[in-house]
Amino acid sequence: MPQRIRVLVVDPARGLVDSLVRAVPSRAPVAIEGPAADEAAAIDALSEGRADLVVVNLDRDDGRGLEVLARIADAGSGRVLAASDRGGPDVAAAALGVGACGVLPAQRDGSLVETFRRALAGELVLPIEDLSLLVDRITSPDRVDANGANALRSLTRREREILQTLAAGASTADVAEAFGISPLTVQSHVKNILAKLGVHSKVEAVRIAWRHGLATTSRSVAGAG
Repeated sequence: MPQRIRVLVVDPARGLVDSLVRAVPSRAPVAIEGPAADEAAAIDALSEGRADLVVVNLDRDDGRGLEVLARIADAGSGRVLAASDRGGPDVAAAALGVGACGVLPAQRDGSLVETFRRALAGELVLPIEDLSLLVDRITSPDRVDANGANALRSLTRREREILQTLAAGASTADVAEAFGISPLTVQSHVKNILAKLGVHSKVEAVRIAWRHGLATTSRSVAGAG
């Protein structure tokens, strides 16, 4: 985790940049940069190490918000968050479906610092009010696949418990506290979970857990609005 998180905003206008600058405390270890007009500028910034995290405004006048987000995520250069004034599970589902690791909360304040930290760490970041409906949509029968079910069966009991807790919106620190183990031990379990599921991030693992009903929504999601 870098000492200072450089957040690049992708948006043809300055509105979202100005909003985030106002919301983040001046002494916080976060630098809001941009705006970058399109995906090409963001991909270059990530690949050249000039940004750690990207926030894509979905409410673009040209209607390309999801397309821009998808192309940045597909480049595999870094973490991508969605931002939208519309909110709701439809927006969250669409953003996650094209590779976002979460959605910024509608109420933007100093808690954004923790949101950015979690996103950069590969955690799922979603408004808690959307989580239950989002899980219900992703667990629809047409999304269930045999490979995912078989992969989940290969997990040990503790690995399933940890994945279930992550799928309920918990952070690595939350999991460590819940099971009385160190964050390093949690990370070791997560590494094994990702390998067995054949994915590269905790967010991808959580998507599989959701599709196969291995999730509860009783926990709150840190960084939520």
